[in-house]
Amino acid sequence: MAGSTKRKFERVDFLSDHVMALKEAIHTDFVLKPGDNGPGIPTHKAVLAVKSKVFRSMLETDECKVSPEKSITIHDLSYGELESLLEFFYSGTLSRDNKHVRALYLAADKYDIQYLQDICREILISSLSSENVIDILHLSTIPSDAILKEAAINFLIKKDINVIFHKRFESFAHQDPRTTLEILQACVRAVQAYFQKQSKPK
Repeated sequence: MAGSTKRKFERVDFLSDHVMALKEAIHTDFVLKPGDNGPGIPTHKAVLAVKSKVFRSMLETDECKVSPEKSITIHDLSYGELESLLEFFYSGTLSRDNKHVRALYLAADKYDIQYLQDICREILISSLSSENVIDILHLSTIPSDAILKEAAINFLIKKDINVIFHKRFESFAHQDPRTTLEILQACVRAVQAYFQKQSKPK
């Protein structure tokens, strides 16, 4: 057991070298620029290509190959969001308290990074609350994420159905009548199940 634990920590240390290669720009050969005019982040084309098929396609375009700047601007990510994305590429981990989870979730969908999307989804589900459930419902519709949507609807029904009487839900209903209908149908099913349970002989 002690040997197994030791190897686990050694593995973490070994993988942390990848992050060091990013942080210290060791033999980098490409630059990703954020969309908020923040500084470019030196990175490695090979890492981008193996982590995302979309990035690989971007790197293989003739325009990118002949670009003297050897850089791409990621217009939909700020400097902090882009930095978090690259740190994930190099470490394979994402802190549950990462403040860029929403942006990373959308980036994972856009740039075809399924593993990152799965992790972000888990974090979003675990963070569901009365304050953010409407926002997460809306977020789930952008990549048509049935798992995240179902989790948000279940939270709404089981934990705080009163959210549907708030002004923000009224605004959401106008923007997304299809999902609103799904919520109302789920509410009806929950009520039916409750009365069926009550009517069964004891």
